[in-house]
Amino acid sequence: MKHAALLIIIAMISACSGSKVDYKKIAAFQDNSVPELTMDISDTTRVLAIFPHADDETIAGGLILYLKQKGAAIHLLTLCEHNEMRMNELNCSAEKLGIENVEVSGFVNNSWEDIMNNNISFWYDNKDSIKQTITNKIQQFKPHILITYDSEIGGYGHPEHLVSAELTEDIFLENSKNPGFTPEYLLQITLTDELENFLVASSPAYEPMLKKQNSSGLPAPNAALDIRSFWPQKNEAAYCHTSQFKTLKKFYILYDKKATEKHQLAFSHEYYKVITR
Repeated sequence: MKHAALLIIIAMISACSGSKVDYKKIAAFQDNSVPELTMDISDTTRVLAIFPHADDETIAGGLILYLKQKGAAIHLLTLCEHNEMRMNELNCSAEKLGIENVEVSGFVNNSWEDIMNNNISFWYDNKDSIKQTITNKIQQFKPHILITYDSEIGGYGHPEHLVSAELTEDIFLENSKNPGFTPEYLLQITLTDELENFLVASSPAYEPMLKKQNSSGLPAPNAALDIRSFWPQKNEAAYCHTSQFKTLKKFYILYDKKATEKHQLAFSHEYYKVITR
C-alpha cells in the first residue's frame, strides 16, 4: 500500500512538470515596477504570521525565509483546528521555514462545501473571540512585523482568510497610536493583476467574494520580494503538506523538482501590500 501511495504521489507531482507549464508566459506576469521590499531586520526583530490553516504559511514562505535569514525570530499563529496528520504536516513545514514556534488556536475549520454555501457562521459570529486571540498573541510575543492574507478578498475568496486578515488589520490600525503596541509593519499577501487573473480568478470562491465585498480584486502590491534563492526551501515546506498537494500545485506553491530553474524564474517574486504605522 505504501508503495502504491508513493506512485500516486509521484504521478501527481509529475502532472505539474515543466513540459506542461508555459513558464515563459508566466514570467511575463511579474511586475518589475513594484519596488523591492526594504525593511531594517536584525536578530532582535520578531515576526508573527497569522493564518487560519495549516499550509497557508507556505504562501509567504519566501518572505518568512528572507526574514529568518536576516536574523528575525518567527512565530506562527494558526487559527483553525487540525487533525494529527495536518498538525504533523504543519510542524514539518514550520521546521523547513525556520519558524520557531507554532501555536494553534483550535477554531472551527469549515469544509469547502460549507465555504461555498457561505455556511461559516462561527467565523462571523465569533469575531470578538478570534480578535482577542490574535491580540493576546501579539501582546505575548510583541512582534515588530505581522504577516497575513489581504483584507480585501482573502486571497482567492476564502472567507476564513478574509476574516483573519480583517481582524488583524483592525488590531493594527486601532493601536497605531498606542506606544505600547510593538508591530510597526503589517504585510498582506497579494499579487499583480496578471498573476491574480492567472492564479486565483478561476477559484469558485473568487467571483462570489468580489460581489460580497463589492471589490475589484486583490489590493495593489507596494512591495515585491525576489524569492528565487528561497524557492528550494519554500518548495520543501510545501512538500510537507502531503494532504494538500492538489491545492498547492494549483497555486504553483509546489513544483516538480525537474522544473526547478524554470519555476523559480517564472515565479520570481512574492508581492505584498505593506501597511505602516
